[in-house]
Amino acid sequence: MRNLPPPVSIALLLSLWGGWLLAVAQIPEEQAIEEQLPEQQTPVDIAARAVSLLSFVAVDYPEAVSEGSVRDRGLYRQTRENAELAADLVAGLPDRPGRAQLLNTLQSLQAAISGKDAADLVRRRANTAADRLAALYQLPRSPAEPLPAASEANALYRDRCQQCHGEDGIAEQPERALNDPARMVNLSLYDFYNVLEPTRNDAHDEAVDGDLSSRQRWALAVKVASFSAPQVAPSRKLAEQYPALVGLPGMAVLRPSELPEPARASLMWWRAHPEQTRALQHPLARAAGLIYLAQIAYRGGDPAGAYHKLMLALRSGYLPARAQLAERDPALATQLDQQWQALREAILARAPANEVIEQFQRLLASVVKGRELLQPTSSSVIYVWAGILFVAALALGLLLWLGLRRRRIR
Repeated sequence: MRNLPPPVSIALLLSLWGGWLLAVAQIPEEQAIEEQLPEQQTPVDIAARAVSLLSFVAVDYPEAVSEGSVRDRGLYRQTRENAELAADLVAGLPDRPGRAQLLNTLQSLQAAISGKDAADLVRRRANTAADRLAALYQLPRSPAEPLPAASEANALYRDRCQQCHGEDGIAEQPERALNDPARMVNLSLYDFYNVLEPTRNDAHDEAVDGDLSSRQRWALAVKVASFSAPQVAPSRKLAEQYPALVGLPGMAVLRPSELPEPARASLMWWRAHPEQTRALQHPLARAAGLIYLAQIAYRGGDPAGAYHKLMLALRSGYLPARAQLAERDPALATQLDQQWQALREAILARAPANEVIEQFQRLLASVVKGRELLQPTSSSVIYVWAGILFVAALALGLLLWLGLRRRRIR
């Protein structure tokens, strides 16, 4: 991805949300409902723990190995153990179309670590596996509501975190420091959030974060991100060039290291100051993000949560922009009205899952089209590539669904 020009890089990321992540596996509705596993952990909990392990493999390996030699034996051993444990967790999860390929990727990751391969290769492989796992088991990696400001977590950080991590993330022990941009650039806000969930990460005990609400964890994640953020805010023009980075889910799930400059530095600042981005985000961009989150919730077996996010997308994203859209393109506005209504009715009527997913995808494509019409980006290439990859992802999803259906018929 580093060799692609910035618009295409972001297009590829958009395609993850609008297409590839949505088409990794067309999971039947009854299969998407979480099965209970030992110790009362659900597949989502176990998958989230594996994602956390893989994220820290990507971060820790470059510090453990350099130019084929082990620099830190303890960290290298921990990195190998984390990769092995992640593979074991995935192997114990319910089977899904695509899990076998994921396990092969995890085996390749372990081989690369054992062979002391280049740090960039291991990082990419670990992050790719983490993203595939999140897509396969429909992890909700972003909140539906706007991210809280870092200031909401000031008291929490002082009471529960500062003793170990220091004021402003400046800790005496390097492994506890939170202010190193070279390290923090490799982690997403969701990675910070995941560390604060005791069922998904053993970095803390129940006394530290066992009673935190989801909002408190997101506030702490934003607070942690602020320690390594640039001091100067990005240009407003960059928000227009990279709209996916000033809203959800992009701000929560993307790792800055995977982006080209200046998008990398911009995301590091924006995710540390989410309250400053709300005026930069076009309403239809917010609607698109929420539709994506709604589809993830639906595919994860939570139709009530999906409906809530869909209505939030309608009220806070589409309706504020509808009059302007109707003036520019009355036919598209009418089409969107019909698509919103059809999808709402399909969810409430418990229509077949594949029909609901198709309606989600059509609505998302129309909203993205409307957003480009009202606020063109600096380069239309972003939407050309996103459209191509979106269509390709739909075809892949159809093939996977047909394969699963034939397996069930047998």
